[in-house]
Amino acid sequence: MNAATMPPPPAPARHDAIALQAGVLGSVLGVTLFKAIALSALASGSLMVIGLWLLACALLGAWSLAACLACLALSRRVFVLMLVLCTVLMICAA
Repeated sequence: MNAATMPPPPAPARHDAIALQAGVLGSVLGVTLFKAIALSALASGSLMVIGLWLLACALLGAWSLAACLACLALSRRVFVLMLVLCTVLMICAA
């Protein structure tokens, strides 16, 4: 077999493990963000408190998105698995 007909080597299992960790982190942060937004109605008080609450929600969202994108970049099948698990977790948490 020459180099043109050889199949590409499979992705190392280490990438799947790292992708799984990133996906779990993104899912947990996504659910936390969902709950934080749901609880934002309880955040009453000064504009500073509401501003800090919104800043915290924005940081959670950015961190969750970064973790999910890292998972997607490393392994698509792990990303799909984590997307399904995150959806189930959101339904249970809601």
